[in-house]
Amino acid sequence: MLLGVVLAAAVSIDPMPAQSQGSAASDHVPAPVDDDEGAGSGSGSALVAPALPAARAAWLAERMASAIAARPSLGRTKIAIAVTDLVTGEEVFAREADLGLNLASNTKLLTSIAALGTLGNGFRWRTAVFADPADETGTIAGDLYLRGRGDPLLTVAHLEELADELVARGIRAVEGRLVLDTSYFDDTVEPPHFDEQPKERSAFRAPVASLGVARSAATIKVVANPGGTATVTLEPDAGDYVQITKREVVSVTTGRTRLRIDMKPKRDHVEYEVSGQIRVGEGSWDLRRRVDDPARFAAEVFRRALAVRGISIRQRTIAIGLVPLTARLIAAHDSAPLPDVIRFMNKSSDNYVAESLLKTIGAETRTTTAPASWADGVGAVRAYLATLGLAPGTYRADNGSGLFASSEVSARQMVKLLAAAHGNYRIGPDLLGSLPIGGADGTLARRWHAQPAQGRVRAKTGTLDKVLTLAGYVAVDSQSPLAFAIILNDVPSGQRPIARAMVDDMVSVLAAYLGAR
Repeated sequence: MLLGVVLAAAVSIDPMPAQSQGSAASDHVPAPVDDDEGAGSGSGSALVAPALPAARAAWLAERMASAIAARPSLGRTKIAIAVTDLVTGEEVFAREADLGLNLASNTKLLTSIAALGTLGNGFRWRTAVFADPADETGTIAGDLYLRGRGDPLLTVAHLEELADELVARGIRAVEGRLVLDTSYFDDTVEPPHFDEQPKERSAFRAPVASLGVARSAATIKVVANPGGTATVTLEPDAGDYVQITKREVVSVTTGRTRLRIDMKPKRDHVEYEVSGQIRVGEGSWDLRRRVDDPARFAAEVFRRALAVRGISIRQRTIAIGLVPLTARLIAAHDSAPLPDVIRFMNKSSDNYVAESLLKTIGAETRTTTAPASWADGVGAVRAYLATLGLAPGTYRADNGSGLFASSEVSARQMVKLLAAAHGNYRIGPDLLGSLPIGGADGTLARRWHAQPAQGRVRAKTGTLDKVLTLAGYVAVDSQSPLAFAIILNDVPSGQRPIARAMVDDMVSVLAAYLGAR
């Protein structure tokens, strides 16, 4: 056993410092921060389970029930729990385990398992540049083609590397246009259910296209200047497509940092107005905002990279079209392998990567050459999970990230999938390696510190407005690992810290049940 349309929006925020965003996740609604905010009640450090198996089972049931009873403010919360011993296959604890509930970002576990099972551990995404050969002066007489294949972690640096390769090949000018081949995915860039918050501009709701850069979001960086106005910059440089037209942020020595971003849609570009105040000594603040046309955004970043290197494109128009069969490959960038991408996704709970994975699964499994749709991705995931025992029609997972009202899955079904993945050597090791480690990294970095559960929990978090979930594995050795799922829905307003403390105490109980000291 192994382990297109731009919407106006005004947002007033108390943002998170850039240097503290490394372990932030992306699945809160409306705020894009996952559930690493607390470390539970700390009661796990005093837990000692009985030695006899029968007594241990009764102790586990009593302790789990006590964790719930101690939080009367959660009285109306739907609480579903399933725990299974992965060696014996025995279900060691269950509560409302067949109740279908919203998973929030636990949906990324379904996406991860299906991606590893269908795409394979060695899968990579390729972004490539094609053209007819250049003449002796380094001029391409026709168009330059940039083809995307859905790389979810394509960066500005990767596009700059492609531009460097063109320079190395002696290319200096393109007489035609920059043409984008985006045919890997269809042109519906909003994943299912993302329209439930159409005015949300934060990066956690970024659109997905077969060609996207920087996870289809621009970063507004604000840096305090003692005694003066703050410096406000935009990254990456996307030419005229995304602009900051107002920079009115003052640096202050007292009071809280408060920044406001107003988005002004124009016919062919987006303008941002930034105002407010930033406190000196807090470092810089990175505020990521989605773009509405990810392919255009990537194209402008690439064109800028070419221009900086002295390669001109004569025609300003950016076109969409297929790479001709006669065009030659000039440069290519291959992504990191799939397990690395899944690790990034699960450690940080990144929605953009999850939705990119979903559509890639659809593209790689469909039987025609037509662009992949969201329905292709959802159908392919459903078909693969059926091979692991999750029957179609018994659950619902409408997108890859778990955002909004997109899922209805039971705790027992989650544990069934986790158990199947754990026993599959093509999936289990990479899935385990992708999960946040309690008290160590990712969205669990600040939980179970100095408690027996620290370092012994590998699990995926999930948070929505009234949803709190945690599912994964807990073990003290390789002899008796447990798969567990704890799903809370209808958490009352203001009670999320209490709910999180309860979940943490339950995980501490599981660790103690296994004999953790």
